[in-house]
Amino acid sequence: MRAWNTVAIVENDRSALAALSSLVGAFGYWVRGFHDASDFLACGAAQEVSCLIADVRLPGIGGFELYRRLAGAGLAPPTILVTAYPDETTRALALGHGIIAYLGKPVVPEELQACLRRAMA
Repeated sequence: MRAWNTVAIVENDRSALAALSSLVGAFGYWVRGFHDASDFLACGAAQEVSCLIADVRLPGIGGFELYRRLAGAGLAPPTILVTAYPDETTRALALGHGIIAYLGKPVVPEELQACLRRAMA
């Protein structure tokens, strides 16, 4: 069962995970942090969270591939991808596959907040 106010963040950089978690928490959401996609998948969080924020470049399974696997299994929550290396080709591909936002790092707080509101609507 999805918790309407819970956001999962999958980010392998500890400082980036802490910063994103703090920011999303300050917006009033519950946050569950994961250092890689395997940990996220292993705990079954996809069925419990109302939004997923994932880094595009993760060790093993990247954020876009994580979304594709979840979508293929019918489990994908609204997903926001973040990346330090944004490019228009990946952005178009991600948005074309149903990802709700593709944001460059560091994320602009107001932009992330707007994306989260859209994801929760």
